[in-house]
Amino acid sequence: MDELEHSHPINLEESEEGQLTVDVYQKDNELVIVSPISGVTMNDIEILIHGDMLIIRGKRLPPENPKITDYLYRECYWGPFSKTIILPRDVDTDNIRANLKDGVLIIRIPKLRSGTVKRIELE
Repeated sequence: MDELEHSHPINLEESEEGQLTVDVYQKDNELVIVSPISGVTMNDIEILIHGDMLIIRGKRLPPENPKITDYLYRECYWGPFSKTIILPRDVDTDNIRANLKDGVLIIRIPKLRSGTVKRIELE
């Protein structure tokens, strides 16, 4: 059975960090960010705005703690994760809404009205 053992240690070290996959799209009046994040609750996730960046970070812990030598095969990522998304200028970061349901995180950011043209008079 030694040939079936996975040689890498389980990734719960703080120095390792997994990446989230996201879809980002825009509707008429909002920017929408969708990410499948199974195995976490809202208490495990932090969503931050820093300048023009949206940062999603958190930690996914395994439901059990088997020994490394007990693994036959391992594909799941357990440990800290993050994703940084550069936001366009025309979004209202003061009115962001986030929802986690059935393992899918959905973040909605309203767009600012930017279709107006302003004429500048020369002095």
